[in-house]
Amino acid sequence: MQSIPATGTEAGTRPPEEEEREAPRLGAALRRTGLVLLLFLAGCAALLWFARDSDAVAAASLLSPGIIAVCLALSFANYLLRGLRWVVLGRAFGIAAPAGAQLLYFFAGFALTVTPGKVGELVRLWLLRRRYGVPYTRSMPLLAGDRVMDMVAICLLALAGAVLTRQYLLVSALLAAACVALLAALTHAPLLLRLIDWTERRIRRAPGLFARAREVCETLPAIGRPAVLIPSLLLSCLGWLAECLVLLLVVQALGSAIGLGESMLVFCLAAVAGAVSLLPGGLGAADFSLLGLLRLVEVPEAGAILATILVRLATLWFAVVLGFATLPVALRGLRRGRG
Repeated sequence: MQSIPATGTEAGTRPPEEEEREAPRLGAALRRTGLVLLLFLAGCAALLWFARDSDAVAAASLLSPGIIAVCLALSFANYLLRGLRWVVLGRAFGIAAPAGAQLLYFFAGFALTVTPGKVGELVRLWLLRRRYGVPYTRSMPLLAGDRVMDMVAICLLALAGAVLTRQYLLVSALLAAACVALLAALTHAPLLLRLIDWTERRIRRAPGLFARAREVCETLPAIGRPAVLIPSLLLSCLGWLAECLVLLLVVQALGSAIGLGESMLVFCLAAVAGAVSLLPGGLGAADFSLLGLLRLVEVPEAGAILATILVRLATLWFAVVLGFATLPVALRGLRRGRG
């Protein structure tokens, strides 16, 4: 099967057999995801083996099944809240698909979180196109708005954590200001259109690509309306706050004294590091940043190692498992729709 086609291709303009060949390389992507998970677990096992003579085993014994269940519930709450935000943004951009289907496709995309090129996010758009005929020019703003809302919420939570702890205040403020500026730019089409025109004049190539970019930009101000922006940001902040609470509960259960402000600051700065790295799922960058920041707030080495492993399992890899469970359901829905 071929890769996802370029954005801007309209549904219904190709024969069914050609559209079938346009499906993402799901099999190869899922195999890579499984391999990355095995490598991650192998790395965690090796790290714990080297720390077997430390306090790691004693720290792990402090975790109860109840704490683990609460952490998974908080992680699921994050995914659900962000999924509802996806629906809110979709409505704002005029995507005429049932809310249940949009939520299902949002969850299904998590199956490919750790694949290169943001395939998990792109497959959500492909599903909308195949099942409901949503053109990529209409769904691409949804993707952009979703990512910006994530970054704005994470940086605002990092700023709140910095205020509570009086640490890294300048760094967090700069990040929050940058994301708010990005959000403001996305909601002002004339600014983006001038930037596109300036770029096209200098490149002097691919006029079709720039034309599609203009179409996308003209729809972006839809997220600037208070009826869209306020609930979207609220859902984003609540969702990522739930992940900060996961870190708080895990670290406290492992016997370290850490407050809400510190957990917000540590988790969100690690998330920013993972996003800036452009690595799939922030693998490596987010993990080592989380470990290092936990050590900076004086979490003991054994507790920091365990907390990093458990938090990443409960946040990143739990999402991947949910994606594996929901992607087949979404694909079966496509076959039923064609029938």
